[in-house]
Amino acid sequence: MPNHFYPPVGRCIYCGATALPAGVKRFGDEHIIPLALGGSLILKEAACRKCEKIINEEIESPVLLKEWVYLRVKRNFPTRGKSKKRPTYVTLRSRDGAELRIPIQDYSAPVPAYKFIPPRILSGAPRIDNNKHWSMDILTDHDSELQMRSKYPQWDGTHAVIPQPFRFARLLAKIAYCRAVAEYGIDGFKPLALDVILGHSDDYFLTVGGSLDSQPAVPGGDHVLDLNILFRSSRLAHLIIDVRLFSQIVSPAYRVVAGEINLDNPRHLEVLNRHQGGGKLVAVPTSAAIA
Repeated sequence: MPNHFYPPVGRCIYCGATALPAGVKRFGDEHIIPLALGGSLILKEAACRKCEKIINEEIESPVLLKEWVYLRVKRNFPTRGKSKKRPTYVTLRSRDGAELRIPIQDYSAPVPAYKFIPPRILSGAPRIDNNKHWSMDILTDHDSELQMRSKYPQWDGTHAVIPQPFRFARLLAKIAYCRAVAEYGIDGFKPLALDVILGHSDDYFLTVGGSLDSQPAVPGGDHVLDLNILFRSSRLAHLIIDVRLFSQIVSPAYRVVAGEINLDNPRHLEVLNRHQGGGKLVAVPTSAAIA
């Protein structure tokens, strides 16, 4: 699927910077869904170098190059790096405690599937321990798992997974915020998730959440970003992005409150009028499927 480019923003959508440092000719482009997950929607000239570094080093790389790395290699997901740098095997443990190297093509490549409770800004629930907002399942190919156990009977049957739910929550916030900016412009709403995206707040689940129930698979499904507006009063509304990654498998659904719309603001009112025109469902084809 070819990339779809949105018009250049011409400033940083995260920190608001409008001036470029010496030697830098343009702001960086932002993949709404990361390239590493097959994202093809691109917001042009939308991030400064400083914020790009935060997004890359604190959010995308820890999730996509650690939790998702073996699946991405096995399924040949896109990458900006050179293929020769990709791992060719995974190190597990045998029953006697020794290291066991398994080639990537034989590995079942499980990934964590986080489940979140609804965003507190919508539920009105008080803030609690962040660890009480999430649970985790493992997504894997059942047949590949059985084949792996048969081919490597010495394997102890365990996978090493270090949960990173808070970084994943920040990734969801980034995806939703970029989608909202692409559709409505940086001045079309008041952002509510920027502090979480940039690491200035650890109140991840004020604006990021979802459902503890996995959603059924959609045959041939893609990544889906669905925009909705939920009224809080006659003059205020929340701009909500419902995110479903890999809808072609049984997987969690997420809800991010990307911003607030004040109908006393003419630009915000324009957003509401555009939304009521319909056509806000976006399906982003994935480059590969998880069985």
